[in-house]
Amino acid sequence: MGMGTAMEHVVVGADGSADSLRAVEWAVREAGRRHLPLRVVHAVHEWLHSRSEGEIEDVRRWMWNNGREVVDQAVAHAREHGPAVRVEDAMAFGDPARALAEEAGHDDLLVVASRGTGRISSLLLGSVALKVVSQSPCPVVVVRGGVAPEREFKEVVAGVDGSPASAGALRFAAEEAALRGARLRLLLAWSLPVAEGALVPPFFDLAEIEGTWERTLDEAARSAEELHPGLEVVGELVMGHPVQALIDASEAADLVVMGSHGRGALAGLFLGSVSHGVLHHAACPVAVIGPRALDASAETPADALARTPGDAPAGEPQA
Repeated sequence: MGMGTAMEHVVVGADGSADSLRAVEWAVREAGRRHLPLRVVHAVHEWLHSRSEGEIEDVRRWMWNNGREVVDQAVAHAREHGPAVRVEDAMAFGDPARALAEEAGHDDLLVVASRGTGRISSLLLGSVALKVVSQSPCPVVVVRGGVAPEREFKEVVAGVDGSPASAGALRFAAEEAALRGARLRLLLAWSLPVAEGALVPPFFDLAEIEGTWERTLDEAARSAEELHPGLEVVGELVMGHPVQALIDASEAADLVVMGSHGRGALAGLFLGSVSHGVLHHAACPVAVIGPRALDASAETPADALARTPGDAPAGEPQA
């Protein structure tokens, strides 16, 4: 989503697995909340486009028909769980992560399953879901297997650390909380630099550092309240590792929202360690504002409103 503009579609990847059907359920509910159409996408191999003969042609036809079955099943599932939502479908060609990212525009929301047991090789599995986050030009929600889409706690959690990435997460999380009539919990986890198992240097003023982080949290809360007046916002400062803090918070949350600092070029290195860890262990769906989504929104007016001012504090957060 180009975060200074209205969202246009919710796009969801389908691979024939039970996990991806849960992602479809989440996506159609989200589309209903936003009064948007849902676009169901299945990615198939590029060579289905190429000319072939004989047995290869039979395989190609089988894969195409199987892909259509996957899409039709997902569309029927979406209509069952969101009868008021307009549902579209598409077959995309190529690498699944790239194909899904290309199907989603800057002003969309992309939803994928974290893993699946789909029937053909273009699966939305672990590393693919991670690559989708890094390549998508819009926010991505990853729905983990086993998470019941209908459970509801009326709370959205956003990881905050004062960075541009967390400012993007803050904007998205505030919007989600407002849409759901939910509380927004801003979570800032911090720790002191560590070297060889000891805190260094020994003269850190913990009260001063904690005070700096409290001001960062307060600034984020004010930004969220300015974006959505009347929104209930609570701040939580935790001394500890942000992965564990966000996982703990996910136990009673409808959605966890994070910015990603990762800009690596290899599969599995696309996300920062925090977003990677939370995606694998959260007890609820996780929204990640990846590098491309953040870059796409970098110059919008909403950025200036949500950006946290001030110098970086002495103690570095790990989120």
